Amino acid sequence: MISIFLASILCAGAPLAVENVQGETSASTQTMSNSYEVGSAIVEKVRIDSKNGKYIEFLKEMDKDYNEAKANQGLEGLIELRKEAGKANIHPEFARSYDTIQASKNEQLLNAVGNDNSAFAQKVRSAAASFSKDDQVLRSLNFKAPGTAETKDENSVIDIDLEYYYKSIHLDSSGDATADRKEKHIALELEKMDRLVQAAKSFEDKDLKKAIDRASSTFDQRLAKNYDMRDLLALARGNLKATSPLEEKVAGIIGVAQGHTAELHRHLLNSLDNAEPIAETVQK
Repeated sequence: MISIFLASILCAGAPLAVENVQGETSASTQTMSNSYEVGSAIVEKVRIDSKNGKYIEFLKEMDKDYNEAKANQGLEGLIELRKEAGKANIHPEFARSYDTIQASKNEQLLNAVGNDNSAFAQKVRSAAASFSKDDQVLRSLNFKAPGTAETKDENSVIDIDLEYYYKSIHLDSSGDATADRKEKHIALELEKMDRLVQAAKSFEDKDLKKAIDRASSTFDQRLAKNYDMRDLLALARGNLKATSPLEEKVAGIIGVAQGHTAELHRHLLNSLDNAEPIAETVQK
């Protein structure tokens, strides 16, 4: 049976699945008054710290662990996952349904905060931010295994993406319980984008190069969005206790959207496992 995680990454890129992998909040419910750090400030801090060398040793350790895994066939599970994703025939209706869920959620979140300018409201606006789909070219390569793309340039992107996907999962599974684990994830993402931008300078595929340049131009905002959404997910799951009516309202909006997304994933699993007509599955 195809895994639930595979269903998640296939469903419009599954940003929620990525958020899950890159650092969940502790399962124990926090009851103190909530103090929020806005994602844009955190991303800016990590970028400055990275330039100042704070993460050099950490990134070297990640390189060492990745190279050892690569040499000892430790990447085979991730490669097989991509191969399975490449075989799946996903009906466009799933992506449209996912986009509809996200658009509705974002609209409700923005309406909920109104003119509020608190740190929490800023975090909600960041989490509800919409970006163009210029990165769809790159996202399509996320489902491909190394060496399976049509061009050398595309295979270079796949190799880099797989490397940092492994590093992100490895960081979460390493038992690193330090307070800056989420910041380390951001440092990895920043290094990954730097690698892509550098590689693209020698690409013959101009469209792919432009896609990387466009993705790079909004990358910090996208990282901030993911960071802020994690706190909202913690509220929705009850890991973080809502301490104001606005937090309760936002938690409810996120919870409903999560429920709709889970149902969509269930339909996707059914269509892939049982060869059920996909359009019929979505409409149920």
